[in-house]
Amino acid sequence: MKKSSYILFSLLIISVINSCSDCPIKQADPIFICESRIVTLEKFNPNFRINGDVVDLEPDYNISIYEFPSSSSSSGSFPNDSRFKDNKLLPVVSIPFAVNDSIFFANIMDTYPTNIDLVGDFLVRDVDLSNNSPTAYIRIYGSIDLIEQNFLTEDSQVFCDYVHNNQTKITNSFSSYNEVNRFGANQAGTSITDYKNFPVIVSNSDGQIIGSVGVPGVNIPPSDVLAKLQFEANKQISFDLLVLPGNIYTYLAKNGKRFVILITEIRQTNIDPFRKRVTMMLYPLDK
Repeated sequence: MKKSSYILFSLLIISVINSCSDCPIKQADPIFICESRIVTLEKFNPNFRINGDVVDLEPDYNISIYEFPSSSSSSGSFPNDSRFKDNKLLPVVSIPFAVNDSIFFANIMDTYPTNIDLVGDFLVRDVDLSNNSPTAYIRIYGSIDLIEQNFLTEDSQVFCDYVHNNQTKITNSFSSYNEVNRFGANQAGTSITDYKNFPVIVSNSDGQIIGSVGVPGVNIPPSDVLAKLQFEANKQISFDLLVLPGNIYTYLAKNGKRFVILITEIRQTNIDPFRKRVTMMLYPLDK
């Protein structure tokens, strides 16, 4: 009797399975997982003083530059620009010349690397807290486009919801990228630095700065070297992007990955040496 019941039950199960062989399969709704990251960048400052044999760094010394992540599992990195390790200035243009069989260099130098010469993606050049609305200038390597303003929130879910609900706007923004988006050159409020009137600085073959041309004891480069130096300097331009809290950007990073960025905060710490910082949320579009 028990064996007969088992056979009948098995036949019933088979019958039910066969009866639904043509039933449509209901797909579950896709799940949108918030993958935002929060990153804080400090103002770039490579300055130091030499007192005898001692090197004194400025209290807010910082030579790190933010590099966007190549994987959605990372928040990126902060590589130090090691070229500033023993220098406060970096050559933008450099031309060699000889004096008494010794090699020297005539340089146009700056406290910041040019956009194309950044070791990462974002360098905070300046932070202005003098007004009610703080602002910052950021020197960037990649391409960028402002798509929203006054989106004032620090809520990760709210930011992710924005990304989720504005896919068309984000896609159209990246589709409109061209060469003028590079470095933020076409963005409102972008500051331009040219090197036409920068002083000529002479360094030796070890890269040590001797001084500016015109200062007693500093070798004067030949006129053809000065002419070539000025010609090359006239071709160099740097761009610094003005950012405010609430600005949302699309960004194509140095590594080729796409991001949506929200500037959330620009501030100064309340602890000496009162470091100036820019905080942003970023959403990686390429998983």
